[in-house]
Amino acid sequence: MSATSRTPKAPPSRDSVPSTLRTSGFQAHINGATLNDLVQMECLAGVKRVVRVASAHHVGHFYFRDGSLVHAATRSIAGDAAALEILSWNEGTFEPVDREWPAKESISCTWQSLVLRAAQARDERQAQRVVPLHEDGRQMGSGAVNIGEIMELHATPIEIGGHVFRSEDFEVILRLGAGGAIVLNQGSSQDYADIVAYACRLTELIGNPLGIERFVAMECVFKNGRCFIVQEPGGDVVALRPRPTADSASIRELFGI
Repeated sequence: MSATSRTPKAPPSRDSVPSTLRTSGFQAHINGATLNDLVQMECLAGVKRVVRVASAHHVGHFYFRDGSLVHAATRSIAGDAAALEILSWNEGTFEPVDREWPAKESISCTWQSLVLRAAQARDERQAQRVVPLHEDGRQMGSGAVNIGEIMELHATPIEIGGHVFRSEDFEVILRLGAGGAIVLNQGSSQDYADIVAYACRLTELIGNPLGIERFVAMECVFKNGRCFIVQEPGGDVVALRPRPTADSASIRELFGI
């Protein structure tokens, strides 16, 4: 009778164990999250972490430390340009990874500034696909008139949050779609749209951990005026800057502020 000896297998080294098995805490898969959400959540967490972002054949990395996005890199570029390129990707995956920290951190501006710049670049790309109109509703370079767009821009009654208002009562009327695209813009700028979208997102980030229900409306008061921001049930966000002659008290009451 013969015996066969077996050499016991050595336990796997730490380097051979996937980082997802070594990391303490919760792991999650979030469908529908955006890279803007990722940046905000990581910076609010204030941890030191590297996140790998993959989209189609593109790969990039974000480096977070002490509540800031301090470095970004793709296969070919680094710094602000890399961060803006990664933020322009529409879909893919992201996950924390073990990766060597860069010898020099390449981003000095705030993460809020990067998010706003990325949003502005995205809106500019979308605007390039829209036929520009003259003030009278005529397409530039064409004698044709787009009746649908004239009716939208010049209509007197406007419905917001289930209430009907006169457009003449407002200096600014801005409507953002659920995805952040500008649906209607009367008197505002791109910077104004970026700030409105960012204010709504911050409100959600603050309210969710506190158990506060979905954001509905808020009033922002400044030295030279005020602004109402309303989120409709369908997800659209509307920002209104009333004229000095408008009845702000009635507007406040209708929105339940």
